[in-house]
Amino acid sequence: MNGVELCCKFSNITNRLNYCGPSHAHQCFARFMQSGEGEKEVRELLGKFEGLFPYLQFIAKKHDLEPFDYRVVEAYWLGNELLDVFTAEDFKAFLPELGKRGLPAKVVSQLRENVPAGAFPHHTFNVLFVGVGQITGSVPTTLENMQNCMASWGEVVAPLKVKGPVLNVLNGRYVLSDTEREVKFAVSPKIGDKVAMHWGECVHILNPRQYENLQKYTEKVISAVNSVSQ
Repeated sequence: MNGVELCCKFSNITNRLNYCGPSHAHQCFARFMQSGEGEKEVRELLGKFEGLFPYLQFIAKKHDLEPFDYRVVEAYWLGNELLDVFTAEDFKAFLPELGKRGLPAKVVSQLRENVPAGAFPHHTFNVLFVGVGQITGSVPTTLENMQNCMASWGEVVAPLKVKGPVLNVLNGRYVLSDTEREVKFAVSPKIGDKVAMHWGECVHILNPRQYENLQKYTEKVISAVNSVSQ
């Protein structure tokens, strides 16, 4: 699997729901994931995703890689060591790039004043700190949408059922609470497999390293965001 395919796995569902990217992109993604054909077009379409592509460019530039390098895509969606070098100052400098893609200038200004120590370009940091729906305006910034949008993990315990954490708020702070939930499956895991979910759909079977990293970097995100006032 290359970085383009991994990116398609997570981006396909949001495009089908008309939350981000060109409206027809998911059709090309599905064809590419099935046959491997049309990668150039898929890259061009992913480049038009409002929030996704600036983050990939941000990570790639820091490490002298290209945006769809597997390590870059994995860092954004799941987390890996590429994220460890970023600082709050890096993120402050990056926020205007999201402004070019639709994040209102007022929001950019407000966020730059409150970037917490420990900020880094992970998808869940965008969801919780920048705010789900803030760049595109496609969904309201609610706890339910944050729960759905963050890349979460779980163990397959039955057909169409996964046990794993969901996001909640307790005493004004984000917390994770374990639960069993029914999800749709875009991949075909076995009972006991660890999987990643996005918008109620199981999109990727995690290897042990990815499973550990998704937990690790999500917990870092929550700690960083909780350090600033809700």
